[in-house]
Formats: sequence, C-alpha cells, structure tokens
Amino acid sequence: MKNKKDRIAVIRDIVQGQSISSQDELLKELQLRGFEVTQATLSRDLKQMQIAKIATREGGYMYVMPDVAASVKNKVSPHFIPPKTVAGVVSIECSQVLIVVRTKPGYASSIAYDIDMSALPEVMGTVAGDDTILVVPRSGYTTHQVAEALCAALPKSL
Repeated sequence: MKNKKDRIAVIRDIVQGQSISSQDELLKELQLRGFEVTQATLSRDLKQMQIAKIATREGGYMYVMPDVAASVKNKVSPHFIPPKTVAGVVSIECSQVLIVVRTKPGYASSIAYDIDMSALPEVMGTVAGDDTILVVPRSGYTTHQVAEALCAALPKSL
C-alpha cells in the first residue's frame, strides 16, 4: 500500500505536468500510477494541497498549484502560459519589463540554457535558479512577444 506522502507527491507531479480538468480525470491518472483512492480522499488531498481549479482560455478548466492560482486570481500576470504547452514549464508570466518562467524543480538551468542557445533575437539573456528563470528581453520587444517566442522555441510537452 502506498502512503499519503507518496500520493501527495504524485498528485503534485500530475497537476504540474498535465492539464487535468476534473477529479475523475485525476483519479484515473492516480490509478495508472498504482494508487487506489476514493473521490473523497482525493478531494481532501486537493484541499490540503490548496490546489485550485481555474478557467482556461479554451473555455474549460484545469487544476493548478497554489502559486499559479494566486498569480492568476490576483491578475499579477497579463500573460499566462498553461503548463502543458512547454516541456518542464509550469508557467510563464510577464511584467511590463521582465518575464518569469516557473519550472518543475531542477529544470530551470537546463531550460535557461536552451533559451540562451536558441539565440532568440527577442531575448538578451536569462538568469536561472532551481525552479525559476528570469528572462531579460531586448529593447524594442514587448514581454508578450518574448513569451510567444519562448513558447515557439522550447520543446513542447507530449
């Protein structure tokens, strides 16, 4: 029997790595990974983890981690890229002058390297931590243009 700690870690990985729109869909993903969970237990886990359900641009819904939900709720970001778009990326958010790319833990430096090696004319450079990348745009480009260029240049999720 797998324990709660393992189940929580798997739920986090699923929500960060896939576009999950319902508890039923999440239950099926957990079952594929060997977890037999009731809907009530899953509901309690989601509440404890503060995972939220937000509306997508396509008119559906998806579960997101609390930091992503907070930025969308507070409208901190005029531009949000759903996690399923780019491999390893949780979100891309733009301020008026900078872009912050949030990644899965440990992915930031390799994704920043890919951005730098892409030699995008829109990007001056990057600074990477463990799960966050700061992207500095070149003069003459909006942060929205840079975010679109990043999505086009980086590998897509399967």
